[in-house]
Amino acid sequence: MKTFLMIAALVSLPAASAAAAPELPQRGVPDTCSVTVSFGSYAMGIDRPALERTERLLKRDRTVRRTSSHRWGREGEMTLCAITRRPADARRLFQRVKAALPRDPRGPITIETHDGLSHTASRPMR
Repeated sequence: MKTFLMIAALVSLPAASAAAAPELPQRGVPDTCSVTVSFGSYAMGIDRPALERTERLLKRDRTVRRTSSHRWGREGEMTLCAITRRPADARRLFQRVKAALPRDPRGPITIETHDGLSHTASRPMR
């Protein structure tokens, strides 16, 4: 009987800790982002040239009020947050960033707008 109780307690432990963990905004990124661009990794780091290109694009865009970066992974994974002046600016910025992404990025890159547009660029399955 003691063995059964120990096994039951061990099995329920991960479920209890998962239920107790608070849900964070997208990898610690504020909810106020008009557009987010997340750079993931396939166990070999993120696509640095794509990150740098995206950072330059966001810095030069006059409709972007401010940007911030949020690191969340061990291999350089991070999310860029851009806050635009108007919702229409976010949709236009989404299209600009999407067009600037490489066809075959080193790691997955996901763009999302606050109002629900989403696109992921990733390597094709081989």
